[in-house]
Amino acid sequence: MDSFFVHTLASLELIASTPEAKNKDWNGIKPYLKQLEAGLPATYFWVLPDGNYYSAALDYTNLNLADRVYFKTLMAGNPVKGFPIHSRSSGKKSALMAVPIVFDSKVVGALGASVFLDELHAKLNQDLALPPGYIWYVLDSGGNTMLHKDGDFIFMNALTQGGQSLREALSEALKHESGAMQYMLGDVRHAHYRKLPSMDWWMILAQTGEEALQAPPHLTLSLDRFVQDLQNRLDQIDGSLSKLIAKSHSNIEKEDGIRNLLVSFINENPDVVDASFVDGKGVLRQIEPSEYKNLENADLSKRDHVTAMLKSRMPAFSSGFPAFEGFLAVDLAHPLYNGRKNFVGSISAFIRPELLIDPLLKKSVLPADHELWIMQPDGMIIYDQDKEEIGRMLFEDPMYADYANLLDLGKQIASKPTGEGSYIFVAAGSKEKVIKNMAWQTVRLHGREWRVVLAYKPYE
Repeated sequence: MDSFFVHTLASLELIASTPEAKNKDWNGIKPYLKQLEAGLPATYFWVLPDGNYYSAALDYTNLNLADRVYFKTLMAGNPVKGFPIHSRSSGKKSALMAVPIVFDSKVVGALGASVFLDELHAKLNQDLALPPGYIWYVLDSGGNTMLHKDGDFIFMNALTQGGQSLREALSEALKHESGAMQYMLGDVRHAHYRKLPSMDWWMILAQTGEEALQAPPHLTLSLDRFVQDLQNRLDQIDGSLSKLIAKSHSNIEKEDGIRNLLVSFINENPDVVDASFVDGKGVLRQIEPSEYKNLENADLSKRDHVTAMLKSRMPAFSSGFPAFEGFLAVDLAHPLYNGRKNFVGSISAFIRPELLIDPLLKKSVLPADHELWIMQPDGMIIYDQDKEEIGRMLFEDPMYADYANLLDLGKQIASKPTGEGSYIFVAAGSKEKVIKNMAWQTVRLHGREWRVVLAYKPYE
C-alpha cells in the first residue's frame, strides 16, 4: 500500500529534476506524466506559482489551485503526501501527491498526481482477497477514511461520523505506529493497525461478525421510485437556491455578500459543480469554488440560457450543453434583485447530470439486463449508463441512423410524458443487437422536461 504512493512521489521528484520541468516546458513535461498514467490511475498535472495548471489529459485547464489548503505549503518547497481531494466536476475522490520544482533555489512550479481512490480501493480489494469476516480501511491523521473495503465509506470521517466506541479506539490508535484495538460496531470487533512508513495514514484490519457483513437489502430498481427520487433532488436544489437568495436579499449590494451566497449554496449541494453570479449584462462576475476563478469576467451573454434569463427574468432550467471541461452540463438559474427591487442579474447552479443521477441509482440494484437513460424531448441524451452516448442527439447522430424503430419510438417518447414500447439496439458493452422493452416517465423543472427511460430485455 505504501509503495503505491512512494513510487508516485519518487517519479514526480524525478520529473521535477529534469531540464524540461525547471525550464517550464510543458511540451517536455507532458510525455513524462503520460508515462505515469499507465501505472496508477490519477490526474497528473503541472501547476505554476500563480495557481494555474496544466493536466496530462486536458493541457491548459483554465482552473486555478491557488486557494487550495495545500498550495502555500507546496509553493514553500514542501511535498504534499495524501491530501484528500473531491473533484466537483468529475465526482472523483482522490489523494494528492505533489512535489515542488526548484530552480536556482526558487520554487518555479510543482508536479502532482491526484490518485483516484475508488480505482485504488478496487485494486486493493482484489489483491488482498480477504476471507469473509474481515474488513480493511485506511485513515489519515484527521480520521478521514482515505480507502475502505466498501468504497462508499471513502471520505467519511471516522472520528466525527463513527460511534463513540470507534471514535475512542481510533483516537488512541492514531497516536501510535502500530498495535491492536477493539471497538463496538454492532458487535465486538478486534483489529490490528499499522502506520504507513511514508505517509501519515494508518491501515486497519478488523475482524467482524458474520451478521455485520450482511448488507441491507437493496430494492430492485423501480422506475416509479427512481423518477420520484430524481424529481425530489431537482426540487431540493431549486428550493435551496431560492431560499438562500431570499435569505441573502439584503446582503447582495457588495461582492462579499454575493460570494457568501455562492459558498453557502455549494456547501448545501455537493452534487452541484459550481455556483456563479452573472450580472445584468450577461457577464460572469463571481464564481465558487475558487478553483474556477479564472472564468470570472467571462462574457456569457450569447449563451441561450443566459439570454433567456436576461429576457424573462424568471427561474430557468437550461437544455444540456457542452461544458469547457468536456462533459455535458445543465444550468439552473434564479433572478437576483437588490434591495430596491432592481434586477441585477442571476445566481446560476452548474450541474453535471451524471453526478446527480449516479448516486440515486446506487440506492437500488439495477438488474443486469436493465439499463436507464434520460432524454430531452428534442432528442438530446442527458444521461446514459454508457457514458459515450451522453450528449448525443437521438434524431441526428449517425450512431442511431440504422435503427428506424428506435427513432420512431424516440418520437413517441418526445411527444408523451409517459409510455411503453420496444425497440432493437445493440446490447450494452457489445455489438450484438437485441430486442429491448421499455417504459418511460417524466421529471420537470421550470418548464424543462426530462424523459426517464428504463429499458430491459424481455424475459424468455
